[in-house]
Amino acid sequence: MVVGALTACSGSTNGDIDAYCALVEDNFEIGLANSGIELEDLEALLEVSPDEIANIVEKLRNTLADIAEIDELDQLFAATFDPDALVAQQKFEIFNADECGISVEAIAAALKANQDLIQGELVQFLEDNNISSLWTGDVNISLVFDGLTIQGAQVTFLTPSEQGQALSVCHAISLWMYALKEAEGSILIFEDSREIVRRNASDTKCVEV
Repeated sequence: MVVGALTACSGSTNGDIDAYCALVEDNFEIGLANSGIELEDLEALLEVSPDEIANIVEKLRNTLADIAEIDELDQLFAATFDPDALVAQQKFEIFNADECGISVEAIAAALKANQDLIQGELVQFLEDNNISSLWTGDVNISLVFDGLTIQGAQVTFLTPSEQGQALSVCHAISLWMYALKEAEGSILIFEDSREIVRRNASDTKCVEV
C-alpha cells in the first residue's frame, strides 16, 4: 500500500492520540469524504478517539450506519445533503491535520496512488494474457472507485471498433474484475460518446446496446 509521508502525532491529555493517528494513517481512506471507509474502521477509531473528537467520529459512524440501512438509490442523496455530516467531516479533517499532521491532500494523494496501482494490475493482466493485442483500435480504460473498492469500469474506443471487439473487451475485464478481484459494479463500453456494450453486474452478461 502506498501512503504519503506523514508527520508524527502531537500529544493529548485524553484518549489515545497516538493510536488514533496511527489508525487514520494506516486506513488513509478515513477522513476523505466518499472514500469507501467501512463502518468497523470508524468503530475502531471511536474506541481510541480523544474526547475533543469523539463526538465527531461518533457522528460519522452513525451517519455511515444509517446510510447502510437505506435503499441504494437514496444513499447518494443522504450522503450529499446531510449538513451535520458535512460539518462533522470538515471538523474531522481539520483535527487530523492539526493533531496528526495528516492533511486531506495527503490522504487524497495516497488514495489516488493506490487506485493507480489497482488500475495498473488490470492493464498488466491484459498485457500478460495477450488480450489487449487483439484490440486494433486505441482504447482508454478507467476503473471506477469508491475509495479502494472497485465500483465498475468504463472503456472508450478512441477509434472505430471492429466487429466483436467491444464484447471481447467486456469479457476480458469481466474475468479480471468479477473472478480475480471479486468486485461488483457495471462495465460500460463506449465508442466515442456512444455506449455500445454493457454488463450491469457479475450475475449478468456482456450485451450490445
